[in-house]
Amino acid sequence: MHVAVIGAGITGLSAALALRARGANVTLFEASNRVGGVITTIQRDGWLVEAGPTSLTATAPLEALIDELGLGAQRIGTQPAAKRRYIVRGGRLVALPAGPVSLATSSALSTGAKLALLREPLVPARRDVGDESLAALVRRRFNDEILDYLVNPLIAGIFAGDPEWLSVKYATPMLHDAERKHGSLLVGAVRELKARRGIVRQKGITSFTGGLQTLPMAMALALDDALCLATHVTGIERHGSGWRVAADGRHSGVRAFDAVLCATPAHALGAVGLPPEVGDACAAIARIAYPSVATLALGFRRNDVPHPLDGFGVLMPAVEGRSLLGAIFSSSVFEGRAPAGHVLLTCFLGGVRQPGLARLSLPEVLPRALEDLRLLLGVRGAPIFQQHQVWERAIPQYGLEHEHVLRAAERIETVLPGVFVAGQWRAGAALGDCIVQGQLAAARVAATR
Repeated sequence: MHVAVIGAGITGLSAALALRARGANVTLFEASNRVGGVITTIQRDGWLVEAGPTSLTATAPLEALIDELGLGAQRIGTQPAAKRRYIVRGGRLVALPAGPVSLATSSALSTGAKLALLREPLVPARRDVGDESLAALVRRRFNDEILDYLVNPLIAGIFAGDPEWLSVKYATPMLHDAERKHGSLLVGAVRELKARRGIVRQKGITSFTGGLQTLPMAMALALDDALCLATHVTGIERHGSGWRVAADGRHSGVRAFDAVLCATPAHALGAVGLPPEVGDACAAIARIAYPSVATLALGFRRNDVPHPLDGFGVLMPAVEGRSLLGAIFSSSVFEGRAPAGHVLLTCFLGGVRQPGLARLSLPEVLPRALEDLRLLLGVRGAPIFQQHQVWERAIPQYGLEHEHVLRAAERIETVLPGVFVAGQWRAGAALGDCIVQGQLAAARVAATR
């Protein structure tokens, strides 16, 4: 079986490897000259910066992939200091509670909010199958303070999004299922974590000594000559019982395939030249929102940052009115991210909350970031290292209309037998979700034999 995979992000790479493992002859097309999509590791002058995603969360499929690629010796876990998480409340950093005991004494939430958490298992469950926004769910089962100071900053950190517009069913399926299966978000979450605690507790959040780009580069190396970089697919048309794929670039030409898997971002799907009968479906998928996000990595002398940086980082609730969505204490999370005697902070700006900030130039955005860091961390002086990256289309938003996106994807696969679509926009924005999507898509392709 000869399969074309279009797009060498994590989804496409995972699908290509899984198809190879099933005995398929795979050709992986990538329009750019690199693999990994938004995974971008930059090493310069002793600093190691993740300009896109910053870490991976351990899952069984990820562990199997790391073992398959022989990357076990290169992986690293978080440092002990990274266990704490901060939010901003009242203009200062406050540690989030890590359990029932710390919840009782935490200043992150008022007494009313703590009582709302404790009462949640007693709130009647909504049993109808309709969808609702994440904000509506949180207000219904907790209160506005939980939304403002826990959920809003968390969603900014995961999706760069707004809980008022995100779908519970598709953006946070664990919460959706928890209420329906267990009648309570907290009870359901605890049971889910217990079911997964073995691998999560052992491995937790992870990366590699050379940064996250280690993973896609190893995947590309395993695919060897199946990978066609700097090659843009321009047309896909029926050819007997299969498909003919036309491409321009380094590996231009027309090739015949038994099946085609499109693993591109949603906005790029229409550009690969699928037949016109699925034009409406491609347009529906392309409408999914991708807010702009900027990452700004700043390096300081350790003596110029009075805060102990004893945590993973800090998230900013929208109600606090700061410029940053959040900041990761990168040199506290993983070893080897900053030279000795220095610290690295990775800041995030823009998203649904303030999209204009993501598009500012470095001279425009740096003073805004430094203002927040000086207020919250006591940072002094100018950074001695800077790395600015703008992602015009960063993270797909699973809105209340996401079911229409999924139906459009299903329509493409129904109308065009042998053509499949997958990607971060379809089911799961995290890197681990993309790995699973690629493997599931490979199984769907193989089932057509």
